[in-house]
Amino acid sequence: MIILKDKMRALLFPEPWVVKLIEIDIPKPDANEVLAEMVSVGICGSDVGIFEGGHWIIAHEPGGHGHETGAIAVEVGNDIEDISEGDHLARMGHGYAEYSTHVNVVGHGKDELTGALPIVRNDLSMDEISFADAVGCAINCYERAEFDRKEGEKKAIVLGLGPIGLILTQILLNNRIEVAATEPYHHKRDLAKKWGAEVYNPNDYSRPTHGNETVIDEIKKEFGEAHAVFEMVGHNDTLLNAINLVKPGYRVLVFGAQKMQYIPYVNCRKKGVV
Repeated sequence: MIILKDKMRALLFPEPWVVKLIEIDIPKPDANEVLAEMVSVGICGSDVGIFEGGHWIIAHEPGGHGHETGAIAVEVGNDIEDISEGDHLARMGHGYAEYSTHVNVVGHGKDELTGALPIVRNDLSMDEISFADAVGCAINCYERAEFDRKEGEKKAIVLGLGPIGLILTQILLNNRIEVAATEPYHHKRDLAKKWGAEVYNPNDYSRPTHGNETVIDEIKKEFGEAHAVFEMVGHNDTLLNAINLVKPGYRVLVFGAQKMQYIPYVNCRKKGVV
């Protein structure tokens, strides 16, 4: 068992563009909680948004955020079954602290309704486990598109190839869905192209070279409209592009997070966008 000190370090986000490293008491798990030592923590786009102040989530508590975690159980509550000291745990919230009892399974922070526990994955390393949250998000996006309800040709467009956009692209391709994707960074486009997606660089379309033609026009011409368009960026322009690219009567899935996004009512109504 890991020997604990009385205090732990944690990051605090008191205001935009400010981060403080503080010392606080190590949380004590109750009978239905697990205390975990944080080992590997990914930086999600939501964490960056919280730091910059543009995200709809505000994290002012000790530990701030950091939900893409690989952790080790160091103390287990008396009422907990199937988790033991030393187990590798996925999806612990408040990852920007040395130790945490918070669980991030549904949404951000502890799930008070179900008292959900972290996921045990002793077959994975800490770095591998830290991807569990991102993979879960990508699977959720795919399932919400409900491609299993459609027969015949299936097309998807992914706008933004961040880590979750790339994972989603793999899931779509592995399910034999045609995929087109837009992304300004070439190394991300190269990965998606290697897997079998059609890729487009939105920065290629400038007025001197393409006049009024945009990357959206090019996708429509070469790939066509899609049965599901995934907005993975969190920009209003990207959301408008997604509505433009979806087939009438099909789905736009908004994953990119910002405080407010506006949609054109007339365009959505004419297309019957879900």
